[in-house]
Amino acid sequence: MTATTARVSAHRAARALLRVRAWVIAAYALSAAAACAALIGLARVRGWDGVGAGAVGAAAVVCVLWALPAIRLHRGALAPPKTVQLAGESAPELELLVRQLALQLQVPTPAGIELSPDCDAWLDPRPGGPVLVIGAPFLWWLRVSELRGLLAPLVAGMAAAGDERIVRARAFANRSIGALHGRPGRTPHVFPSLRRRLAGYFEARAEVLERVVAWEAVAASRMIEPAARAYAHEQINMAAAGWDRVLTRLAQPAWESGYCPVGLNVALVGALTSLGRRDRMAGSLATRLSERPACDLLEEPGDVDARASRMAAELFEGRRIERTVTWERYVTAVTEPELVRRAESVPDEHPVAKRIRTLISEAGVPGARQGGVSDGGTRSAVIPAPRVGEADGVPSGDVMEPDIDDFAAYLAVRLVEARLAAWGLDWLDGPVLRDRAGDPVPIHDMAASVADVGDVSRLSDWLARNLP
Repeated sequence: MTATTARVSAHRAARALLRVRAWVIAAYALSAAAACAALIGLARVRGWDGVGAGAVGAAAVVCVLWALPAIRLHRGALAPPKTVQLAGESAPELELLVRQLALQLQVPTPAGIELSPDCDAWLDPRPGGPVLVIGAPFLWWLRVSELRGLLAPLVAGMAAAGDERIVRARAFANRSIGALHGRPGRTPHVFPSLRRRLAGYFEARAEVLERVVAWEAVAASRMIEPAARAYAHEQINMAAAGWDRVLTRLAQPAWESGYCPVGLNVALVGALTSLGRRDRMAGSLATRLSERPACDLLEEPGDVDARASRMAAELFEGRRIERTVTWERYVTAVTEPELVRRAESVPDEHPVAKRIRTLISEAGVPGARQGGVSDGGTRSAVIPAPRVGEADGVPSGDVMEPDIDDFAAYLAVRLVEARLAAWGLDWLDGPVLRDRAGDPVPIHDMAASVADVGDVSRLSDWLARNLP
């Protein structure tokens, strides 16, 4: 689709929305006029002297009641997105890049630039003019040329933002959708099914309009960074997958513990870099990382990353978290307290806990593995799986049996106390327990073997390989 064809289609979609707007205004005006005329006519039939003043008052009340939904529609709008504002002095090079794109495309410059803690980018309508919203993960992972290719269609969309017909159609659609959905978090009680159908109708119309406007913008900007734009789309998918991983493995546990990590975008870069090395893409990755990252366009990337990370907690967790934590303190502040809590849920007299303590204590004593075990028998690689109520000291009844995660936490805490392992932070997998050589400890596999089938061979072999 050419830019001219897309512009014609955009005007056609805008006219369709404006026709609906005209019908709504006409229906309201005619219904209000009919109600007032009926009341005044009734007053004249029954005698103006007796009920004239009451009829006029009733007509005024009807007009006010009819006007309330119209006022709500006029004031209604979609909730503003959660973004981080960038002042001119905090991102002068980024603003220069956007201005150069606007000059090259011969369109107005966006009224401002903001960052979203999500993998998305768009032009957000505001009273003072559209604002360019860029996903913060894109700034940290994309290179400058890739960012230019990504932003070119968005900046080209400023042409439609200056079209009065499209602006009025967009405003009507947004206000209608906002008024029909009601306040965020509240379900409308008046005609809910009808409002949902009407909101769906306006959303479909608005989607058609935005789609053809996007086609026009892409057609107008196709000559700007074509190669970098194609590569940027691949990187966008990688950034989205990595961002989801960072939020799931690192951010969510911290949020649940009442902490807000302040370097989520740095963690994203670390996660994607680790992923590239694991997938044997180190050569191409090193070449790509040698180029200038888009976050260098910011004056203080660390400060912006911290603000975007706090905004991510508001967006994805639904609440503002004041306590922050750096990656250096993440394990001690977030991981270890949760592990200690889980480990304390395992009774010390539980047979699995006893066996774990015995094996670890023996591992720390020179020559302990050459002799017998403390009960005088020969060490067996397999012990019977424990059952609640049958082991000494484990009461039967309503006591809940610890699960595998509890046993894994118990084992991890004991290994750390014995200085046989230490916690590290992996950008892809989150907190990881590592042995003296820096290799990950298969903590869940060893705990599951001991707890499920009573097999201590895995734990014994690991301890034998990691003796101090």
